[in-house]
Amino acid sequence: MMNSGLELDEVMLASVVSACASLCALKEGLQIHARVIKNNKFIDDIVLGNALVDMYSKCSSVSEARRVFDPMPVRNVVSKTSMVSGYARATSIKAARFMFWKMKQRNVVSWNALGYTQNKEND
Repeated sequence: MMNSGLELDEVMLASVVSACASLCALKEGLQIHARVIKNNKFIDDIVLGNALVDMYSKCSSVSEARRVFDPMPVRNVVSKTSMVSGYARATSIKAARFMFWKMKQRNVVSWNALGYTQNKEND
């Protein structure tokens, strides 16, 4: 894709990162993230940032997700829910709950992510 002369934009990058998240293709996602950092382009894009947080969370790399999440200039319910979900997957139940209760805005997805921690605790 990059060798074809296509100009990459934030929507295309977010889509590729989301595909990496779905496939748990961490290596490829890291390459895309490195390219974003190297080009210093779209680094503050919330859609791409959310896709990266989600990808790292789904690939069980919560510390990397947090490294993307913390410097984001704007975070929304999607960003925060991705972190709650990542912590829940990593069985960091305390961190998941702390992140959830700090959220000013919650939706069904964030409640479900928190509910996942309840299931983990009962296993």
